[in-house]
Amino acid sequence: MKIIVVFDILEEYSKVRDELRTFLKDFGGRFLQYSVYELDGDAETLERIKAGIDKILRKGGGRVDILLPCRMCYSKIMIVDTYKL
Repeated sequence: MKIIVVFDILEEYSKVRDELRTFLKDFGGRFLQYSVYELDGDAETLERIKAGIDKILRKGGGRVDILLPCRMCYSKIMIVDTYKL
């Protein structure tokens, strides 16, 4: 399954934000945008990710959204990218 993690960590908790980024990268997360990562995993991976995020967020303030798009929804994501011009 595709797992999209979107987060907004308050500026004063930059260490928490950095720890979250490292955590997501260690799970094979691919950086999409500054606060958006994409991961592949199963139900067990998802539970481990949720538990890890919860543990990290308890150290500071912020919000994390975990999105689980279905294959059809994922295939309909549109990207406008001027970076590749």
